[in-house]
Amino acid sequence: MTEAQIQLQNALTTTFLANLVFLSEYDNELYHRVDELSRMIERGEYKEKYALEFNMNDGDFDIYDILNDKYLYNKNPKKFNSELLRKSEQYEGNYILDLAEHFSPIHKGVPIIDKTNRFEFENMTQFNTLSVNNAWEYLNAIGDYIDNKKKRLKNIKKFIFLGTLLGRHIPKIAKNIDANMYLVLERNLEIFRLSLFTVDYTILAKKHVTFSIMDNVFDTETKISRFFKMNYLENYLIKFSTTTINIEEYIDNILNSLHILNPVAYDYNRMLYVHFNRATKYIKDGYKFLLFNKTKKSLNLLKNIPVLYIAAGPSLDDNIEWIKQNHNRFFIVTIGAAYKKLLLNNIHIDVISTLDQDFKALNEKQFDDESVEKISKNTIIFASNMTNENILKKFNKDNLFLYEVFSKLHKDNIVFQGFSVGEITLNILLDLNIKELYLIGLDLALNQETGESHSKDSNSATTKLNLNEKINRDTYSARESLIKVKGNYREYVYTTPMFFSSIKSLEEKVKIKFKDVVIYNLSTNGAFFNGVIPVKQEDINFNELKKVEFGYDELIKKLKYYSLTGISSKSKEIINKEIGFIEKNIIEIIDKIKKTKYKNFEELLVDEYSILTTLDINNCDLLYQILVNYFQISAPYLLYHFNDIKIKDESKKVKKIHEISIRQIRDIIEDYLLCLKRVI
Repeated sequence: MTEAQIQLQNALTTTFLANLVFLSEYDNELYHRVDELSRMIERGEYKEKYALEFNMNDGDFDIYDILNDKYLYNKNPKKFNSELLRKSEQYEGNYILDLAEHFSPIHKGVPIIDKTNRFEFENMTQFNTLSVNNAWEYLNAIGDYIDNKKKRLKNIKKFIFLGTLLGRHIPKIAKNIDANMYLVLERNLEIFRLSLFTVDYTILAKKHVTFSIMDNVFDTETKISRFFKMNYLENYLIKFSTTTINIEEYIDNILNSLHILNPVAYDYNRMLYVHFNRATKYIKDGYKFLLFNKTKKSLNLLKNIPVLYIAAGPSLDDNIEWIKQNHNRFFIVTIGAAYKKLLLNNIHIDVISTLDQDFKALNEKQFDDESVEKISKNTIIFASNMTNENILKKFNKDNLFLYEVFSKLHKDNIVFQGFSVGEITLNILLDLNIKELYLIGLDLALNQETGESHSKDSNSATTKLNLNEKINRDTYSARESLIKVKGNYREYVYTTPMFFSSIKSLEEKVKIKFKDVVIYNLSTNGAFFNGVIPVKQEDINFNELKKVEFGYDELIKKLKYYSLTGISSKSKEIINKEIGFIEKNIIEIIDKIKKTKYKNFEELLVDEYSILTTLDINNCDLLYQILVNYFQISAPYLLYHFNDIKIKDESKKVKKIHEISIRQIRDIIEDYLLCLKRVI
């Protein structure tokens, strides 16, 4: 070995050991995995698949793939790394621009909606137009119509390395970009270990770095989600560098995580004028609100009864005959999109759950007058407190119970959150203290033959996708993009980003409550849920599965006992306190901001964001959620606009933004207070 080779080997070893010290402090779990791999290699327990080689002609390192007899850098590592560096430049196209669709050019020409009757709005188009109008006040004020023009940014906030290889490009990119946060993704631990010899990763930790190296699916999703949740307003532009080697799944993970955080899915105007407006009105009008904190503590009637929860996914068709044969062994719970099919097959229904807020869709597809009349007088209805009142009036009021979603007005009540009626209904069942739950039709995946999202004749908005179409990510749609997830029995199944959001929401609920209940999933072609046990029909022991009879009158009596038709004095006291706090402290902050002059947008945003911090500290939960969503929609667009080296007339634009934002925020707060005062 020559002197130069000895020096090179010493330098590599020094870099490797320094990286291990860094990882032992920064990501101890990853450190132990790398250390264990090194020990296995030393003991001969692991045969290396890759070798680190120095390319004398090129003057840089390459990776030799031993099994496939090829070089991952194609024997041109310097050229490969130079290309990665070039593509990371600000003006290049390796980025994800994630702005609310309200600012899209497709909304150009949307009429200004008359807000006078906003508390009586009925359909989603009205609420969406209200939000688009607010967004376009900003857009028209600064004239930035989002297009594909390349923009030189003042700074990059978040950067992702998709694949590391030897990471020789990483320090140079980090020096040029100087991002606030980095995410490093690599599928192969052995390759990452080799990179520890050739690159100093501490450069990324000067700001913040998250490593996801050969993690399982759950840990990968968790780390990517955590990366996006930190400083989430800065997700408007995610810059990335990709080695293009084995990174396809990461693309889906990233896009899915961003979709889950999408603020437009249920925006602030719907929170205020649908949810909160209706919730306060229904309390004032004396509807029964079921207090799930009390059922969770004391309701025992369903503890020894097997419950079959039937949703409207494709597997309902596969299992309908089995349900007909065995439905009398179960307490049957279903949703609005599936109950007609069950009635048509003479399957008894104990509970129907509904979540949706739109009258037209529910009235036409699910709860038309003729179908509602066929519902047994014994069937219990669980409806969300944002359900349209014209739908509520169709049900037997004696058996109708409302549940709170997103936030609570009843002190200590359990509130349900989720993306669909599917996972929310499951969560409701868990808080009724059931111990044995069977799922059918809660696929959260497409029909793996036809590409349909729901069962045949489902009373829901059914999407049909082409499963043979090559998946690409040039476009990404919540309902129409195909993604792969682990199947309940298959290696993988096709689903959509919208269903993926529901899967993650469901798993979070099950994770919290899995010790209290055993959940079985009979959906052969559905998605797999962490914490839920796949089971086939033939494996169910019917000798042990005997429905315990009980009187419906007793259950109704108990549910009424745990319900309120008004609001408690303690809840009123809390609401009065919140009203007083908002009218004094929050309005005072707004007035102070209104009088302040700002030179740049970030100064204004920091002060306006202090409103949220104050609300959060003082437990004003729903107003906090509403305003967080407002900022999640507007702030990224504005941050992107002002993060431009060539920005013109910044102070004039900030003045306009200042005026618009203060007025819109104040309007939201005043309407929120109007609703809140109804209750007391």
